[in-house]
Amino acid sequence: MSHIHIDINDLSFAYGENKKVLDRITLNAREKDSIGIIGANGAGKSTLLKLLIGLDLGFEGSIRVEEIPLEKNTLSKVREKIGFVFQEADNQLFMTTVEQDVAFGPVNYGLGKAEVENRVASSLEKVGITHLKNKYSHELSGGEKKLASIATILSMNIDIILMDEPSASLDPRNRRNLINILNGFDHLKIITSHDLDFIWDTCNRVIVLCDGKIVADGTPDEVLRDRNLLEANGLELPLSLTERK
Repeated sequence: MSHIHIDINDLSFAYGENKKVLDRITLNAREKDSIGIIGANGAGKSTLLKLLIGLDLGFEGSIRVEEIPLEKNTLSKVREKIGFVFQEADNQLFMTTVEQDVAFGPVNYGLGKAEVENRVASSLEKVGITHLKNKYSHELSGGEKKLASIATILSMNIDIILMDEPSASLDPRNRRNLINILNGFDHLKIITSHDLDFIWDTCNRVIVLCDGKIVADGTPDEVLRDRNLLEANGLELPLSLTERK
């Protein structure tokens, strides 16, 4: 078995004394999985991703990333393996220029100047924004910010990509560009999105969350064509599949 995997066992999480956001989730994700997590607002999709990157450790159950148990003293090791692209790119870009943002991770891991420059150049090329290298991050369009955010995690040579609503704010050209980027990433991807056509185009496995529980886990063909399943969980058929009927 590949070393690239995530194992979630009996995971539960609640904010304070409120109703559980996640309720006894068990999930195994492997290297070649491209997993789309879908569900209505409040289903627990974004919370699950935030737990996987260790943004809140107040959960019950266990999370293991490449055999590393997710705990306070292992956060730095886990984050060497996982890149998380926030829904809001402004939460990810905080340096002055695009180049500085993309270089931030490699620099802080103590890599040499030449290696940092190589990683920055490669990451910018992969997402098609080499021409934005010296541009001020705050001057970027929404779509450009999203692509720059992705470059910041690619520069870390991570094994696993987590993305929260990645197609939000993208125009059709940048949306297609992002689909191509994700389909070219060979390792493990976990994507949450309300854009079910985007999930159809990028994922080989789809999980439906409802009230913090997994209610379906299958191929896109099994899940995204199931009108009754989707509608029962506050979702609709992808537009592209509706048009084919």
